Amino acid sequence: MAIFYQAKQVKNPKDSSATPLYYARIKSVGVVDESELVNRISARSGVSEGIVASVLRDSMNEVVDLVTLGYRVQLPALGQIYTTLSSNGENTAKEVKPDSVKRIYIRLFPSVSFKTKVATKSKLANFDALTDENESTGNDTTGGDTGNDGGGGGGTGSNPL
Repeated sequence: MAIFYQAKQVKNPKDSSATPLYYARIKSVGVVDESELVNRISARSGVSEGIVASVLRDSMNEVVDLVTLGYRVQLPALGQIYTTLSSNGENTAKEVKPDSVKRIYIRLFPSVSFKTKVATKSKLANFDALTDENESTGNDTTGGDTGNDGGGGGGTGSNPL
C-alpha cells in the first residue's frame, strides 16, 4: 500500500523575497464513499451489506449525538473524536457568552494503534514518477483523482463547522 506524494513549490509567507522551496505534499488518489466503504467492510467481514450500512449509519449518528452533548468519543482502533472552539477574548469571565465563540471545530486525535497501523502498512511513492511511468506504458493505476493535493503546510487537520 502506498501513500502518494507530489513535490509542490511553496513561497515563504514570512519572507516574500525568499526563493520558494519544494515540499512533499500528500496526493489523494480518490474518495471512498459510504457505498464503497460498506462493500469493502461487507467483503472483509462476511456480514451483509444491508447490516453493515445500517450499523455504520447508526454508529455515526450516535457519535454525532455524543459529541454534540460534549462527550469525547474514543474508538481504540481509530482515536478520539471531540470538539474544540475558537473564541474572542473578553475582559472578564462574565463577558464570555455564546456570541464570543467564533468557530467550533471537530477533532480526531488518532490512537497509537491507528497511527502504527498506517505507518507500518504504508510506503511512500512519488505520484509524479508513477504518473510519468504509466504515461510511457499506457497504464493507469491511480484509481482516479479528486484534484486534491492534500494541502498541508501546518494546518490543524480538522474541519471547521
